[in-house]
Amino acid sequence: MAQYELNLRDYWLIIRKRKWIIASTVLLVSGGTWFMAQFTSPELIYETSARVKFERSLAISPLMAETMAFSETGSLSTQAEIIRSVPVLVRAGRKLGVVNKAIETSGTRLPPDVLVKVYELRRQIAVSQEGGTNILKITATADKDEFAAALANAVAESYREENIVSRNRQVDEAKLFVEGQLKAIEESYRKSEQALVAFKEREGNVFLTDEARQALDNFTRLESEREKLVQVKREVTTQLQLLKANEALPETGPVRVFSDDVQALIAKLNQKLVDLTTERAALLINYTPKHPQVTELDARIRSVKQEMLQELEAKLRTFSQRESAIRDSIGRYRERYVSLPKAALELASLEREVKVNGDLYANLKQKHQEFLIRGAERIEEVAVLEPAVPSGRPRNAPKGTLNIVLSSLIGVLLGFVLAFIRESFDTSIGTIEDVEAFLHVPVLGVIPRVDRKEVDKALKETFSEPLDPESLELLSHISPLFDLKGIVAEGYRSLKVNLQFACQDRVIKSLAFASAGLGEGKTTTVLNLAITIAQDGRRVLVVDADLRKPAVSSRLGLKREPGLSEVLVGNAQWREVVQTAADLMLGKLGFDQVLSAPGVDNLNIITSGHLPPNPSEFFNSQRIVDLIADLEENFDLVIFDCPPILPVADAVLIGPKVDGVVLVYQVGKVGRTPLQRAKSLLENAQAHIVGVVLSNVSAEYSPEYQKHQYYKYSS
Repeated sequence: MAQYELNLRDYWLIIRKRKWIIASTVLLVSGGTWFMAQFTSPELIYETSARVKFERSLAISPLMAETMAFSETGSLSTQAEIIRSVPVLVRAGRKLGVVNKAIETSGTRLPPDVLVKVYELRRQIAVSQEGGTNILKITATADKDEFAAALANAVAESYREENIVSRNRQVDEAKLFVEGQLKAIEESYRKSEQALVAFKEREGNVFLTDEARQALDNFTRLESEREKLVQVKREVTTQLQLLKANEALPETGPVRVFSDDVQALIAKLNQKLVDLTTERAALLINYTPKHPQVTELDARIRSVKQEMLQELEAKLRTFSQRESAIRDSIGRYRERYVSLPKAALELASLEREVKVNGDLYANLKQKHQEFLIRGAERIEEVAVLEPAVPSGRPRNAPKGTLNIVLSSLIGVLLGFVLAFIRESFDTSIGTIEDVEAFLHVPVLGVIPRVDRKEVDKALKETFSEPLDPESLELLSHISPLFDLKGIVAEGYRSLKVNLQFACQDRVIKSLAFASAGLGEGKTTTVLNLAITIAQDGRRVLVVDADLRKPAVSSRLGLKREPGLSEVLVGNAQWREVVQTAADLMLGKLGFDQVLSAPGVDNLNIITSGHLPPNPSEFFNSQRIVDLIADLEENFDLVIFDCPPILPVADAVLIGPKVDGVVLVYQVGKVGRTPLQRAKSLLENAQAHIVGVVLSNVSAEYSPEYQKHQYYKYSS
């Protein structure tokens, strides 16, 4: 089907005609938007941000080197998760008064009500990285501006405090351990000195030779070394047991001496293991244990543990070899004690115990001083760069003016759409008047659109015997043949009468029906008008002059050949190809259906016949002129069903050769410009345009004329 577009003038006319639809739509949309904004305003949400800088500390004092090492949790993505972790949020909740201050941030189990509050705070916190820097932006949202700012600042400060505690926790707890050991050793040292003083007061002076005293000094030194070595071995053994039990080295555990030798070997690996475990706990906030990042961390943790096991086992073997050598030396010196007096041996034992306790006490005092210095050198990797302040404006503040403007624009667009939809379905009296004013020709008839169910119902009422589907389809297009009282038959009778009045000033023996485009109901109009005229007793001939896409033969269930093309070629006379009521009875319409229809005897048909390659040459010849004249002498009215005007020139060639041309126009099918163009082509060819038939118009029942079964036509 050929498609045509409206021009700008047509669009302007439609807008002017439907201006009240557009105005009403704009008022409804903008008014509805204002109403929704006034009575369904969302809860205001405020948003503010604090910024913190995270910088991993790499320069540490020598005293810290044995317990501190570079951490692998320094990635900003990990730090972002730590900011939203439970310990940090518990601290922030305590500062805000949301969480009871008695709740410990390091507790492994929190009450359910506390967890609910913590998770609610987490939903209000978002963390993002500022570009490619090491600055993190902590964004807090809340229904109150002041609380949002307080929450962002509390989280930033809690993150800083948690980082300080985490990075200095081992030093703090080691200091507490040394303080406890220092008290115990001090008490042992005091008791050993008192025992030595009591012995000297009781026994007096005990004299030893220089050689015996040298042996006793060496024996005391070896015993002291063995005691230290035993304690170190005990610590290493405990660490090995913990690692083999698949546990990280605890920050507090069994009694142990913080030996430089032991800590220098495992401090870095121990801190690395703790950092990896912390990073794994942070990832488990949002991921499952089977997530690829978590499984990768698990593999690294196992690798670190295996390396620690190898280091500790190697050190334990070294300590065992040293202990065996010291024991051999102690055994050799012990043999020399046999010849020494008992008092001398007791004195040597007491002096050795005083010396060992004194050395341990001095060592612990030194370690305690070192840990005090470490406590003063606290590591701070987080700095608050910019505290949050109240934003002063909610994030989702209503934009009244903008909403009204946008809704008005949407209303205008929607109004245009509704206006054009309304215009496309417009079949009211005003539309008919517009057609007459636009084309300057009368509207001869309005053929209503009828629901197929009503046609089927009329067929069942008319014919007692059930019809096959093919007959139903054929009869549905020519309802005036059997439904004489239907609204379609009334429409065609009105067309017939108006056609007669329009032709009062001249004799009309032949008419050509044409349309601007395809599918406008031209063939249906021709057949039903011919049936209506035949029912008045006038002999009517329908000629299918569409030699490109003929439809008359298929609509009446007749043979297409021979037909008009054979007559124009000269292969047959027109009387030989005319088909009458007998052919209709023998065709697909059915004998009973045609026999029961009134006026069919007056209906004659010439089908298209064979489709030639050049139909236009036939209609531009003298043979078609002679044929029309001959047919006019033998029939009361000859009706030509012509092809569309705009796609081909056949109808324009036939128009001047008949007494009149009727345009068939389906409202909304084509634009006004194509319709005007079709009329202009006919007028240029000197064809006489009798009028226009509006086809397939929607019918609306008129209640005020219900008793008379009158109808009016509108959208």
